[in-house]
Amino acid sequence: METKSAVELIHQLDYKPGWSITAEDYTRRFEGTVKVMFVFPAFHSDRHLAPEGYPSHTDSSYAKFTIMVSDCDDITLYRRVLEKIIEIETHEAREFLRVRPTYWAPFHPHRTDGMKRWGEVAKDYTYGIV
Repeated sequence: METKSAVELIHQLDYKPGWSITAEDYTRRFEGTVKVMFVFPAFHSDRHLAPEGYPSHTDSSYAKFTIMVSDCDDITLYRRVLEKIIEIETHEAREFLRVRPTYWAPFHPHRTDGMKRWGEVAKDYTYGIV
């Protein structure tokens, strides 16, 4: 797929309310790629806010990723974008999963111990909607 086509297709995507997804040609840096930016609503995840239910939003949260598109069709492109969304959602989940009464975050993605624990835990699990 041409990067111009990928950018156009990505600009047609919607996700959750408050999210925006934009893309730009990034071949000046990496051949056959686009840079995708996600802007999304998020709550302040500080530990001391956990007992209050995280009452305040951040000003703006965003993430940027480079995606190879030269080998994509439209479905492959959508899958790659969705995989980046899943990375963002996983990152947020790791910040907000807390253990009462201390509200410790065992997998906090901004803490060395949380990063190590996340990497060490086997991803051997079963999931599904029952």
